[in-house]
Amino acid sequence: MRRPVFAVMLISFLLVLGIFSFRDLGVDLFPKTDPATVTVNVQLPGATAEEISTQVILPLEEAVSSVSGLDELTSEASEGNAQITCKFVLERDTEGAAQDVREKVAAAIKLLPPNIYPPTITKDDPDSDPVLSLLISGGGNLRETTEIADKQIKQKLENTKGVGQITILGG
Repeated sequence: MRRPVFAVMLISFLLVLGIFSFRDLGVDLFPKTDPATVTVNVQLPGATAEEISTQVILPLEEAVSSVSGLDELTSEASEGNAQITCKFVLERDTEGAAQDVREKVAAAIKLLPPNIYPPTITKDDPDSDPVLSLLISGGGNLRETTEIADKQIKQKLENTKGVGQITILGG
């Protein structure tokens, strides 16, 4: 080696830097991976998709495009219906984003045709999506299978720590 002191110093510096960086590295067990998503739905009875696009979507897009943290804005126009989907950066909380969108839509409502239905604003909450779906089938009759699912399986799962909600569908 031509410069052993320099090489040792460089490696030592990188090692110390790595140790300090590793110590401050934040790790989450369940990191947030889904962006906050807010959807605005507006109905205008009897309007064509083209009328929806020009009279409803354009003014609303202009209004909500100024919401802070907005990452992606998509719209769909169909006969009598407009849907605007707002996706935000990961750091933006869903509640705050939905409130900001509500305020912008409320301010822009005077620009929309008078015969529209009130806009509905919904927020997508990935935390409320099901984590587990379980299918139960049996050779017996439907009533017995439903009773087993309700009285045995559902009750045992409800007593498990961390289980939020169980819904039985069918039967």
